[in-house]
Amino acid sequence: MKTNALSTSTAPVVAVHLDFKSVQYKPSYLPQLMADLASQGVNAVLAEYEDIFPFTNGIDVVQDRKTLWSAAALRRFQKLASENHIEIIPLQQCLGHLEYVFRWQRYRKLALDQKYPSVVNIDSDVAKALVFEMLEQVLTAHPESRWIHLGMDEAHALVTHAKASGRNVLDVFMEHLENLCTICEKHHKTPLIWSDMWEDGLSDELISRLQQFKDRIILASWDYGSTGDKIAIGRVSGFRTSRAWLNDPANKEAPAIGSSHKWIEEMPAAVRRAVGPHLKGRFFTPMFQADMWSKLGFRVIGASAIRSSGHLSVMPNYNILSENIAAWGRAIARTGQLGQIGTSWARGTTWCPPGYNTDLNWPLVADLARSMGKHPKPFFKGIPAATVKRIVATLGRCRADWRLEERIADEMESLLPKLKTHQHEWTSMIIMIRALRLHRRAEYAVLEVDFFHANSRPVPSEWDRRLEDQAAILRDFKKLRREARAHFGKRYYGAAFDEWLEDVFGAPIRRFADMAQECRRKKREAAKLYGC
Repeated sequence: MKTNALSTSTAPVVAVHLDFKSVQYKPSYLPQLMADLASQGVNAVLAEYEDIFPFTNGIDVVQDRKTLWSAAALRRFQKLASENHIEIIPLQQCLGHLEYVFRWQRYRKLALDQKYPSVVNIDSDVAKALVFEMLEQVLTAHPESRWIHLGMDEAHALVTHAKASGRNVLDVFMEHLENLCTICEKHHKTPLIWSDMWEDGLSDELISRLQQFKDRIILASWDYGSTGDKIAIGRVSGFRTSRAWLNDPANKEAPAIGSSHKWIEEMPAAVRRAVGPHLKGRFFTPMFQADMWSKLGFRVIGASAIRSSGHLSVMPNYNILSENIAAWGRAIARTGQLGQIGTSWARGTTWCPPGYNTDLNWPLVADLARSMGKHPKPFFKGIPAATVKRIVATLGRCRADWRLEERIADEMESLLPKLKTHQHEWTSMIIMIRALRLHRRAEYAVLEVDFFHANSRPVPSEWDRRLEDQAAILRDFKKLRREARAHFGKRYYGAAFDEWLEDVFGAPIRRFADMAQECRRKKREAAKLYGC
């Protein structure tokens, strides 16, 4: 087995997150996936298996048994990674985001909040034993990995529980982390954790107690929204912005402020000292957390987004994500830290609908590599790089505020004969920009009916015209759904694949059936009203 790229060098980490909690890759596609990642300069993958991991010893958390990996399948995946000089960093949630475990009634009682079962009950020895056993199995299955990611993010129920029981949430978190570190060290692995729980609870006390972990863990600081050279809201002891904005609401740079936001001016003294160098007036330096943790002596890996759950199921805003990746690249360069993970969230949580297809990620994978000083090979050979860049940026603007979907789809279709590589991914983008156009048409068709929710004033012929428009959109949805199923089905399968198709195409089709009934009712009312 070949040696991975990171274990024998000090190369910066250029990692892509493979989130297996949603639409699954067919095993036949994995060799090409890993080879393509390597060609783009990727040297690590953050593998979040969730319920496809082949747990043993009676642990049964899988939902779709068709996509469950065997131990042999996991070894084949590891072999592919090694052959492409890619290190696998397994991600095993050990505190929150255990929805995939606690959704099952047989494990529900082990959750801290059984109404929203996500965070492990750290007061239950049985619950902790389950988490520790799952971690042990993932560690044992990855003998060649230097690192393992423990998650540890967004454990909001832990904060609520600690306050309700009169305990210091920091004590509870640190005790659990200590136990996890001990397990990882037994396997000669260094754990990574998301840093948001510490950033949310940053205090004088926390800063003074962090030193015990600075040589034992790596902090993965995530920020999927910041761009440019300044940000008006920063995550530090809560989400904070300047109180001065309250006296300047007409300023175009003023951020969106809510009742839960805190003020920069009210930061605790030690927090202000840590953050102060990264404040300039009302603004923070983007990704200042990397600077702050570096100053406190921690190793850091930044986390950007090449797929954000907030961009939903059709098309990403490429421009925002690309700018976020670039901002992280600058942050890692100025801090001299370990590297960057391009996260690719398949769902917001285990329960959320699937995000857009990973075929659409490749322009952002290249951006990630370039931000870390790599020189990715041309992915769409045969089309000039400047043309690809313009087209991808146009797709991003269409996702945001342009309405040129058909125009850019037609141009992409015309370029297909020139493509020498990755025609599949190019076609995927064409299909999904056409899907975006269909969703826009559907939204307008719904608006044309909802606008008259309180009356039936348009004449009957206007309701006929709406019904004709709806029928045309419905035909186009059904046609594109067939095309998407045939195309994406070459690489993806399983219940989550069917769920994604239903979310993108099936849900609008069902809504249109209901809307057609409403239009016919209003047509009858209009005919009666006007004596037709």
